[in-house]
Amino acid sequence: MTTERITGKIRKLLALAEGSEGSEAEAAAKMADKLMREHAVSLHNLREDQLLHEDPMEVTAIEVGKSTWAVTLAWSLGTHCNVSVLRASRYTDRNPWTKEEDNKGYKRRTFALAYGHKSDLEVWQYLYSVAKREIQRLAKEFRDEYRNEYWETPSRTNVTRFREGAVQGLDSRLREQRQTAKQQDTSNCTAIALQTRKSRAKDFMRKHNPSLGRYAGGVGGSSQGRAAGRTISLNRGVNAHRNSGKMIGGK
Repeated sequence: MTTERITGKIRKLLALAEGSEGSEAEAAAKMADKLMREHAVSLHNLREDQLLHEDPMEVTAIEVGKSTWAVTLAWSLGTHCNVSVLRASRYTDRNPWTKEEDNKGYKRRTFALAYGHKSDLEVWQYLYSVAKREIQRLAKEFRDEYRNEYWETPSRTNVTRFREGAVQGLDSRLREQRQTAKQQDTSNCTAIALQTRKSRAKDFMRKHNPSLGRYAGGVGGSSQGRAAGRTISLNRGVNAHRNSGKMIGGK
């Protein structure tokens, strides 16, 4: 009998013991206790098994393209959502992890490949779409202001530096939010739970990728971009995702 089947049987016996009375409840409790002793299954193991059953570990990916700012944004939000993210490149006509096609044919594509709990991955994907759209909006405002001031269009490098700076600004704000939340968690229970999810995602990622390389790229973020990035708020995005599925600015 596999570990999963054992823990599943123990959970059912404990539920029966809790929901029954008399000899039936006593017999179910004794059988559960016997199985836990025989297979060295603790209550912690049962809670862990229940969590993974309700919120399993999964793998997904977002196509980020060649831009350093886009994959850096995926990494930053991965840290914020307790998800482990890698940069992966494939020659394909679709997203191999979601099977989505875009009718653009075969080409070399770059993805942010993410590992973590299903619920964390869903939040990560949604916040990426929200943050990316906000950065693109700020970059457009930057171009418009630049043209109005200098009577010319900013170079592609200047716009890229702005976007990379915006990611850095958002990342610093998110780190501050996590630090504030940690300080307010006087019992430290939430911090421990989140660290466990983060460690579980990292272990899951390394199990699938025992050998990892390093990535270096980008042109360096601008101070103007960093200041703009700090104005981005993802809280409305989180609330919209939970309540109605609308994005920031969505109608």
